[in-house]
Amino acid sequence: MKSPLLPAKPVAQVLLKLANADGEDPKHNLSAGTRVGRSLFLAGDEMAVLEVLTLDTAGLSVAHDRYRLADLLDLLEPDAEVDIEGLSAEDGWLWVVGSHARTRNKPDKSPGLRIDLGKLADLKDTRPRCVLARIPLVEDPQAPGVFRPTRSDGDRRAGLLRQTKRGNKLAEMLRADPLIAPFTAIPAKEGGVDIEGIAVAAPRVALGMRGPVIRDFAVLLELEIQVGASGRLKLGLPPLKRLLDLEGLGIRDLKRCGDDLLILAGPTSSLSGPCALYVWRDWANEPASGQDVVALHRPERLFYLPVGRGVDHPEGLALWDGAGGRDKILVLCDSPAPARFEEGPATFLADLFDLPK
Repeated sequence: MKSPLLPAKPVAQVLLKLANADGEDPKHNLSAGTRVGRSLFLAGDEMAVLEVLTLDTAGLSVAHDRYRLADLLDLLEPDAEVDIEGLSAEDGWLWVVGSHARTRNKPDKSPGLRIDLGKLADLKDTRPRCVLARIPLVEDPQAPGVFRPTRSDGDRRAGLLRQTKRGNKLAEMLRADPLIAPFTAIPAKEGGVDIEGIAVAAPRVALGMRGPVIRDFAVLLELEIQVGASGRLKLGLPPLKRLLDLEGLGIRDLKRCGDDLLILAGPTSSLSGPCALYVWRDWANEPASGQDVVALHRPERLFYLPVGRGVDHPEGLALWDGAGGRDKILVLCDSPAPARFEEGPATFLADLFDLPK
């Protein structure tokens, strides 16, 4: 009998072809994904674009298109790094969330290098990463099952939580939250606020937090989003917080699977694992309640995921259609190992795992 502490083995790998990409190659920083029909939406954490792969009936990628987020949304800083960390496709909409994180410049790790502590102490502005948006998806009439993001479709309009000089309304509320506020001045991967993953059960929107992990408990934020006539998203009440026992790990991605919530968990820092996939069964029918006193939830661990030493860090999820329906999960890795570029730098091998029945 296999030990539950050993990582699961992928049942297959999917070759993703990004051959039509122009400009910076996204292969090293894929951080989010979601699938709708024959379209696979991907995003990286160092750009402000959506990569859209068209799949054939066998699930092989046959075309690639790139969409600038600034062409779809009214971003305050159109050319800045958004740090997209979550994608969710629900009811004809593509939801996008940025990390809302502060970051620190990465020092060069060359042997013998002297580090300038002044530069290391200089934190990057979080404002461009404060993105929470939804974008209409339109099916291609000439290619059934193929979907494209668009700025507007009839009375459906793309919109986001309005960006301000201090981020957005969500960032403002987190800075005022008694539990989260102390972490809003700390950089991501050092215990600071770092949103990764989004799941939608309208009007509820769940956001996973890679950090902070508080007393070994991961934090899931749940918002009730309202939408104005212009498409702009509005947040009236502060987010409700839910505490999850993920054995000390933070949330790296979320995917709604029917009424269940799949949770990719991993370290808050850049450590190489452990990473695991959990399931919160019937999450969609268990809305959050209470601002000051909350229940502790213990999602079921399905399996650990393989992690490389310094490479292959599981970062994003996409549900995959198998012979029995949506019974597989695609796992995207950050810092991918060289072996994942099987057919050159514009391709990427992602692992496919069976989901327990």
